[in-house]
Amino acid sequence: MHDASFEMPLLVTAAVIFDGEKVLITRRPDDKRHPGLWEFPGGKVDPGESPEEALCREIREELDAEIQILKIFEVVFHRYEWGPVLILAYSCRLLTSAIRNLGVAEHRWLYPSELPEFSILPADQPIIDRLVDLSC
Repeated sequence: MHDASFEMPLLVTAAVIFDGEKVLITRRPDDKRHPGLWEFPGGKVDPGESPEEALCREIREELDAEIQILKIFEVVFHRYEWGPVLILAYSCRLLTSAIRNLGVAEHRWLYPSELPEFSILPADQPIIDRLVDLSC
């Protein structure tokens, strides 16, 4: 039986990039959905891409950087007013010495305890909760 209310979630990747005890967050550009909110860098998985390929591509497009994907950090399902998303958040290590804000408004390296002070994309909140729990 087909449930007409079931909507396939948008598959999205996110990079939880660590530098020592700090983690990277980026601010969404003003011309994107949810402008000005902070999030973990990443984006949609394109048809034919693996989540890992998508994440590496998104980090190149947004930050002109290369990453090493280590492992899944968290999986989040969130329903926005426009539809559901499934986020695969990976622990990552930056392989590039510098970051450039290409597809983001700005970036910050923060201690997990500082993350709750920022206006975060709602779907990323469980990732922040896990980071804060781990840092306690």
